[in-house]
Amino acid sequence: MSALVALLGGLGLFLLGTWLMTEGLKLAAGGALRAILETWTRSPLRGLLAGFFITAVVRSSSAVTVAAIGFVNAGLLSLTQAVWVVFGTNVGTTTTAWLVAFVGIRFDIAALALPLLGLGMLLRLAAGTRQRAAGIGQALAGFGCFFLGIDILQGGFADLAPRIAELGLPESGPVAILGFVGLGVLLTVATQSSSAAIAIALTASAGGAVPLEMAAAAVIGTNIGTTSTALLAALGATPPARRVATAHIAFNLLTGIAALALLPGLLALSRWIPAALGAGQDMPTVLAVFHTLFNLLGVLLIWPIAGWLIRWLSRLYTSPEETLGRPQYLDATLLSVPELAAKGLEREVARMLELAAASAAACITPTPGATPTPGEQIRAVTRLGQEVRGFLAQLNSQQLPDAVAAALPHLLRAVQHAETITALAERLGGRQAEPARLGAAAEWAELRMQALEALTPVTADEAAVAAQAEAAYQAVKNALLAAAARGRTPVAALDAALLQAQSMRRIAAAVLKGRRRLRAARPGAVEETPAGPHTTDAAEEALHDRLPAGMSRPD
Repeated sequence: MSALVALLGGLGLFLLGTWLMTEGLKLAAGGALRAILETWTRSPLRGLLAGFFITAVVRSSSAVTVAAIGFVNAGLLSLTQAVWVVFGTNVGTTTTAWLVAFVGIRFDIAALALPLLGLGMLLRLAAGTRQRAAGIGQALAGFGCFFLGIDILQGGFADLAPRIAELGLPESGPVAILGFVGLGVLLTVATQSSSAAIAIALTASAGGAVPLEMAAAAVIGTNIGTTSTALLAALGATPPARRVATAHIAFNLLTGIAALALLPGLLALSRWIPAALGAGQDMPTVLAVFHTLFNLLGVLLIWPIAGWLIRWLSRLYTSPEETLGRPQYLDATLLSVPELAAKGLEREVARMLELAAASAAACITPTPGATPTPGEQIRAVTRLGQEVRGFLAQLNSQQLPDAVAAALPHLLRAVQHAETITALAERLGGRQAEPARLGAAAEWAELRMQALEALTPVTADEAAVAAQAEAAYQAVKNALLAAAARGRTPVAALDAALLQAQSMRRIAAAVLKGRRRLRAARPGAVEETPAGPHTTDAAEEALHDRLPAGMSRPD
């Protein structure tokens, strides 16, 4: 009973130490870890190294994996970048095994742990509002708890060793190996820490409680079990997050299967390497080498198929906005021929503009149960805008013919108009009754009709539509101001109604301007002068920019 109490207490201290280290080091690092994830992951190798480095620093592969999933959700990392970071975390988590093997077991860690714990908490208390110093103090205290937990675990397993030896584990063969793989999985899922499960395996082997082969099988199980964190983080998450979690599971399963298949050879190599380096052949050291070897083996196995895996993942869990927001006319092969690239851009921007117009029309006249929903269409336009801008930047980085160079600003302005349409449509949503409620019902109905006419894919006379939309807007504005003058309209309600009317008119103007920009981008086109009181895009935008946030003004 006392041995079990010691194991439970040691595990608790270890987990507490790991948490304190992770949170303290993240606090001390500030925004540095985020900067590394954003800027050091431009290639597979750099992503792998970034994952390894951050995991080695913060002592938690789970924390880095969850952060990578969050970054993908936020659009700060691509799927490729996040996948390689996650692969790197698996290699980075091997540093825990080395720390346990070389510090936690070879030294009198109780003499090291208590001073670290005391100094760390003193620094944490003295730091006050200085985050970096507080983080360093917390991390030092975490190291103290970490090592103290290992010391208690060692003592607990030393007491249990005679009882475990009676089980005859070495003679149990493949069944025992698979059983210890399952035990490693269960320990990792239960503690939500592969580091804790690895520490248990290493301290158990150091005390002679578990044979080397069984401890190695448990270490393999910890690698498989750590995927549970990614699974939990991806539950109910976006498709990109679920893809990263799937990549994590695929890598760890591949690595685990390979390690089991090659277990005798890997263990023999794990014994030979430390002996050749003069580091001894104690079981914790051999297990640390084994853990590192099979994770490196996993990287070597995944590298040739990573491209195929990422392409396959990109087709999984596809949401409607991702399908709509995936470019249909942009391809990297077009970049070598700028004229073709510009043509592809023109077609993609035209598609984006009409998708934005469709989302606005769906917001103006909602249809229950329609698919895709207006929200899905709006998110698709946002995604498509990012893709188009990325392609534009690549194209603009090379020497371009004059006609192509002249077309790019028009295409970019058309993209901006499409994004303006969706932003205004989202602002309108289903809240369109205010002008009608305040005494401008007929005028509001006319403005909605003119906006829908402008949003129609083929508009016969754009100048006439623009003039009619402007006239309808002025009629709504005048009717609302007249109602306010009679004292029947609260100022707040009047402002909200004017903002809705202005948004409706600006939607109509933006779609017409976007189409005009597309025509101007075509070879040999002459830029048109828009009809109506707003002669340039800049004029309207300058006026809109001068308005206070959330406030409309009759224009």
